[in-house]
Amino acid sequence: MRTSMQEQEAAEAADPRRWWMLGVLSLALFVIILNNGLLNVAIPQIMQELGTGISATQWIVDGYAVVFAAALLTAGTLSDRYGRKRATLLGTCGFGVGSLLALTADGTVQLVAARCVMGLAAAFVMPGTLAILVDVFPARERPRAIAVWGSSSALGVAAGPIVGGLLVDRFWWGSIFLVNLPPVLVVLAAGMWLLPESSEKVPRPADPVGALLGSATMTALVYGVIHAAGQGWTSTPVLLALTACGACAAGFVAWERKHPFPMVNFALLRTPAFLGASAGSMLLFLGLAGTLFVLTQQLQFALGYSPLKAGLAVAPLAVGVGLGSTLTTALTRLAGTDGGVACGLVCAAAGMLTLSQFSDSYLPIVAGLLLSGFGIGLALTPVTDTVMTLVPPERSGNAAALNDTMQELGNALGVAVVGTVLARQYGSQASGPPASREARQSFVEAASSGFLVAAGVVAAGAAVAAALLPGSNPVGRHRLVPGSRTPGRHRRPKQRSIGPTAWSEEPSGPVPALRDLSDA
Repeated sequence: MRTSMQEQEAAEAADPRRWWMLGVLSLALFVIILNNGLLNVAIPQIMQELGTGISATQWIVDGYAVVFAAALLTAGTLSDRYGRKRATLLGTCGFGVGSLLALTADGTVQLVAARCVMGLAAAFVMPGTLAILVDVFPARERPRAIAVWGSSSALGVAAGPIVGGLLVDRFWWGSIFLVNLPPVLVVLAAGMWLLPESSEKVPRPADPVGALLGSATMTALVYGVIHAAGQGWTSTPVLLALTACGACAAGFVAWERKHPFPMVNFALLRTPAFLGASAGSMLLFLGLAGTLFVLTQQLQFALGYSPLKAGLAVAPLAVGVGLGSTLTTALTRLAGTDGGVACGLVCAAAGMLTLSQFSDSYLPIVAGLLLSGFGIGLALTPVTDTVMTLVPPERSGNAAALNDTMQELGNALGVAVVGTVLARQYGSQASGPPASREARQSFVEAASSGFLVAAGVVAAGAAVAAALLPGSNPVGRHRLVPGSRTPGRHRRPKQRSIGPTAWSEEPSGPVPALRDLSDA
């Protein structure tokens, strides 16, 4: 009874404008996710008008991803130090500037540079939106808010090809960047008025060496996995990139262990709950990115769809995400965090398996996309909420950046791993559409193998989540570290080993094994 009264008091004390704030935060996230889908359908026209070759075109796409992934952790730490509202709005402004630069680019170099500016800006927007969300919503409402936030991301993925196809068909390739400007202006205007400022109560000293080593690690890793699909995992550039990644990662760990205020809390990285949530999230996005990479080609090559029609054909994914998001809180309360996430990942894997059963009919594709989206909607909220509830509020920006980094890594690995399966099985014809019935059949078989790999990866994520995530607490109602919000009533959870001790999610006090999380 006391817990219910405390939750009701917390909800009444929360800012009454918080749902309007959520709209602003979701719109900011939607814009940065939408842009990648917009760009994909404009690539042929960009190549033709700018005289861009394949390798240069790859950097137009990948420059954004490399800079985005490299800057996420540093951006999250800076937002905790200097203010999350400030970081989010500055990032949004930078994204608008990058869009203007891309819109006016008259050569490949300028366009790649503009995309890098957009990637850097997006790195400040994405963790900031999640950190502010966690700060303004009471624990009881947070899962629903995260579900809306996550759905805006999925909507951006699904809407990108549709909007991009419409713009490119009716206007010119620069219109895909022009369309970013109206929502950017809305976010800036509404955000200045609505969003509250929050930051660490005691600012942490800057760690430029750690930021440099962490950024270099992610740059080398994402560069390596992106280029593995086209050049092979054993090619010299990929091996050099992965070796550099290992060296920088070792230097980063050594430096951070000595630093009194490290960017990454290694105690957090050792907790089963964080490992289960981050691994499940990464494997889910790996399967999703690989699936969309293969499916958009299959729709055009095997079914003869136009780019716009192919974009519209992917829309059921967003519908499934929306349906799953409405049920995620109830499922997690019923089955626990581990059961809810595992169920969502199994549904997503089943949807990808359905896509592998290709026929000339669109119905199996609709069924596979709806099932995949439904599973994503079920799983995304509890894995995100688990990561965010493992740290005190003043470190939410850094935790959000860790969560986003795992998702971005999953995106890069998905295209690399599933793309490699497609390219290897399809053979030399992978550089162009199938020109004969036999080639078409070969592509369909290769695409089916790609979907099977994606389904297997997501199913592995379900197993990891079931093994490592906490099993009984309602999502968003508990914390495993000091500084927790009001805990809810719950069954006694299963014990998990963390180093030499085990933790038990008791509401009466902090977990000894994780006591140092609030100090790091």
